[in-house]
Amino acid sequence: MAATTASFLSRRLVHCRMVPNNNNRTSVFTVGNFAVTNTNSLLVPHDTPSSSTCRSHYTYTGPGRFDPTTSGSNNNHSHRFQTWKERGFTVGIGGPVGSGKTALVLALIKRLADTSSGNKNLPPLGVVTNDIFTQEDAQFLHKNQTVLDKKFIKAVETGGCPHAAIREDVSANLTACEDLTKLLLLNSNDTAKIPLILCESGGDNLAANFSRELADLTLYVIDVAGGDKVPRKGGPGITQSDLLVINKIDLAEAVGADLDVMRRDADTMRKAHGTTTTTTSEHEHGAATSGPTVFASVRNGIALDEIQQFILDQYEKAVN
Repeated sequence: MAATTASFLSRRLVHCRMVPNNNNRTSVFTVGNFAVTNTNSLLVPHDTPSSSTCRSHYTYTGPGRFDPTTSGSNNNHSHRFQTWKERGFTVGIGGPVGSGKTALVLALIKRLADTSSGNKNLPPLGVVTNDIFTQEDAQFLHKNQTVLDKKFIKAVETGGCPHAAIREDVSANLTACEDLTKLLLLNSNDTAKIPLILCESGGDNLAANFSRELADLTLYVIDVAGGDKVPRKGGPGITQSDLLVINKIDLAEAVGADLDVMRRDADTMRKAHGTTTTTTSEHEHGAATSGPTVFASVRNGIALDEIQQFILDQYEKAVN
């Protein structure tokens, strides 16, 4: 654990620059997006001009823009520092509290870990859950399915803001994913098959998204019960996730949410430059220049085929 954390921190000591503070002292290095020195140092974004007002945390300049980083090549995973056999292909699943992340993970476990159907081509599956003070989500997954052994479901207790553990300091989640990868390969009959890791974030706000050092593919889950205004509020999860999942569409009428409005706003917020998406079913949606969006009802099985296929397609493109 200590070695992994030290290794992670050494990777993050980059983008060095000198930052004067009010006491004429200087920052020496940056960790992640922040410049750090001693007890009297400033904590500022490494890309902040020296003349600007320094802040204790970094902020986004806008809601974000969709970036098709996972178009199917190992070259698009340059942010990862491990081989596929050191850390399996990692799918980050994030979103606000109660949007249906754990329900989606449970549904994917039942599909991707079930070999009774005779599908031997599925990759070895592991799951990492994040909770602040408990292991509630991992325990829920233990109790509600029988196809994935408990030892392949690891719980991370973040002890603080959930998005910090998937973006600013991902060391605990990296360690869990690496440990799972090792365990999955030891228990696999086909060690050539790269493990697939589902990493579920703790429920957080619209500013949360996964660091690309942790997640090779990102899904962001929102739901119609939050209101049809949520997509246009933006944020990195909505705008930059590889797949946006709008869940609980069966509740739209009950809560007065307009799915057409959500579809329009999702397209607007997820616009990309020259990117094309393909509509393969009545549930999958994306404008010609926008990142893909899926309208789902996980509880009722709507759009699960599309979500599963999206993950497997990106997995195959990346590891082969």
